[in-house]
Amino acid sequence: MNLDNYEPVAVRLDRWLKQAADAGHQPRVITSLEHYQGDHVVVRAELWLDDVLIATGLAEEVRGSSHITKGNHVEVAETSSVGRALANAGLAGSDPSKRPTREEMTKAQGYAPQGGAQRPQAGPGEASPAQMGKIRALSKSLGKLPPANLDGLSKRDASDLIEKLIAESQAAPAQEDPF
Repeated sequence: MNLDNYEPVAVRLDRWLKQAADAGHQPRVITSLEHYQGDHVVVRAELWLDDVLIATGLAEEVRGSSHITKGNHVEVAETSSVGRALANAGLAGSDPSKRPTREEMTKAQGYAPQGGAQRPQAGPGEASPAQMGKIRALSKSLGKLPPANLDGLSKRDASDLIEKLIAESQAAPAQEDPF
C-alpha cells in the first residue's frame, strides 16, 4: 500500500470548495458531535451547496484505539467525517477504488501520519496493532462497531475474533460501506 495513492481530506475539501465557488455556489461544511461518551465519539459532517444538503458522512473514533487517536480522537473523527461526506459527494479521488482518504489508510495500516513505519508495539501476549486494525476493518465491512474491549484482547482472542469475522463476512452478502 502506497499512501501517495490516497488524497488527504484537506486536498479533497479544497478541490470541492473551489469547484463549488467557481460554479457560483456557496459551499458550506457543517460538523456536529452526534455521540460523545467516555472515550467514544461519533461526528457527522454535512456538505451544503447554497441551501441544499448534498452529502453527509459519519465517523467514529475511540480515544487511544491507535497511536493517532491517543490525544485527538475528536479531531480525527471530525476530519474523517468530512472525508466520508466528500467521498459520498463523489470526491473519492481520481480513482474511485481509492475512496478512503490518506488519513483513513494511515490509520488502517498503523503508520505514522508522515508515512513512516512507526508502528506501536504490542506487549507480550497483547493483540498486535495489525490484528486490531484487521478487526476494525472487518467489523466496519460488516457494518458493526469493533468490540469495546479491543485494546484488552490477547493475541489468541484477537486471532479467534478475526477468524470469526472472516467467516461471517464470507457468509454475508456484500454490503456497501456504511460510513
